[in-house]
Amino acid sequence: MRIKVLKFGGTSVRTPEARHLAALKVISAREQGFAPVVVVSAIGRRGEPYATDTLKGFLEDVDLATEPDAREMDLVMACGEILSASVFATLLKSLGCPAMSLRGGQAGIRTDGVYGNARILGIQPLGVIEAIERGFVPVVCGFQGVWVQGGLPGAELTTLGRGGVIRRLQHWGQVCGPTRWRYILMLMG
Repeated sequence: MRIKVLKFGGTSVRTPEARHLAALKVISAREQGFAPVVVVSAIGRRGEPYATDTLKGFLEDVDLATEPDAREMDLVMACGEILSASVFATLLKSLGCPAMSLRGGQAGIRTDGVYGNARILGIQPLGVIEAIERGFVPVVCGFQGVWVQGGLPGAELTTLGRGGVIRRLQHWGQVCGPTRWRYILMLMG
């Protein structure tokens, strides 16, 4: 299985036209015999309705004298990538390309539980592999993982440090083979 990871930042998924161009790149990779794994950022940039910084502002504006709780901030900020992944997966489906969105935890990304700046402890990308084996293009939310040792039932959503993945993906470019793609998935952010 030849895997190609395609990362689309906020401006690449900002408008319907930009998303369509990005989707065509995914379809092209699939037609070339790759199993694409898509990673998306939140839609747009600061000031636009679904951008991470805009979502963050919702909590910051509740009480200007009090800093929002880090756990609540992670949940709000992750909404942008979740929305983006769902929209992008739906677009791929509308173009005849089977796809499914996955949150970071569903993609197998496990973190240390530091809200707002979690570090990846490990990856078990069973959800990604299963999606590929079932014929779907996995569309993974960037910037997030889960902490499974929190005090609450289930896993706690955490966000990773921002910006690191973009530099790494530019360096790696096209990623093929199980060792390298697993490494890249560890760097999603």
